[in-house]
Amino acid sequence: MSETSHAERDSQHVDEMLDNPLERLRLLAGDDDAVAAFLDELEVSSPREREMLAELARPGPLAHPDRFDADHRRLVEALESLRRHGFHGSQSGSSLGPFRYVIRWLVELVARYLVVSYAKTVATRMRNLYWLREMESRSDSTELRLLRPARFDATALVEIMRSREIGIPSFVLAGLLLPLGATIWRLMSGFRFDSWVVALLVGAGGVAIGVGLSWIVLRGCALASSRIHLSVREPLATVWADVGSCGGPPKPGVRTFAIVAIVLMVGVWIVLPALVALALAS
Repeated sequence: MSETSHAERDSQHVDEMLDNPLERLRLLAGDDDAVAAFLDELEVSSPREREMLAELARPGPLAHPDRFDADHRRLVEALESLRRHGFHGSQSGSSLGPFRYVIRWLVELVARYLVVSYAKTVATRMRNLYWLREMESRSDSTELRLLRPARFDATALVEIMRSREIGIPSFVLAGLLLPLGATIWRLMSGFRFDSWVVALLVGAGGVAIGVGLSWIVLRGCALASSRIHLSVREPLATVWADVGSCGGPPKPGVRTFAIVAIVLMVGVWIVLPALVALALAS
């Protein structure tokens, strides 16, 4: 009687596991086709939900524990190199004579902001990912022995990157506030140029400054993007693949920064003053 009751309980437990979608996914872990077919049976069509459930089907905290340690250390080396060389050595403005030093300083200032911000983001994401997978690991597992020292490394990286953090490039902020303040003053005072020639020269100067600052932002973004691509992109993608089922690695956000900065520059130096001038003229 006792053996029969034990067998019934075991059979019931197996049935419950098979009826539980998460348990079924874990049983199918490693077979992508089987997981996809099971998700189709559940009528899960949202890409985000399919990705979430597929992540829950992962067999363990690390997808490739055999290569995680070496790849993690290679990523740390790449971050060190990026932090040292990521925003130095710009060759912009070579034909501008003595002014090239000012141009290069501004270009490197933009690149520095992007590189330092990205390095800090990568370190923080690494620490959080390692920490979560460490908590998911069994106390006697190989994954725990790999993840705990890696998490210590990532925590130290967060502190290192925080100590060198910088704010938004000051010339970008000044480039936005100066023409904005002048335009507001013109609008409030009703100031008009006495000569169309003077107005044309001032307008041409604003266009030149707006285009020049936009060019500097583009060159700084290009420098940061190139150095990030050369150093960190491939090792970071490899580590994320080693961990597995954790989404994509953090992106630099260089393109978004460039678009927003250039749109604001063009707006405050060209579009907004032109609209105010038209309003005052009418």
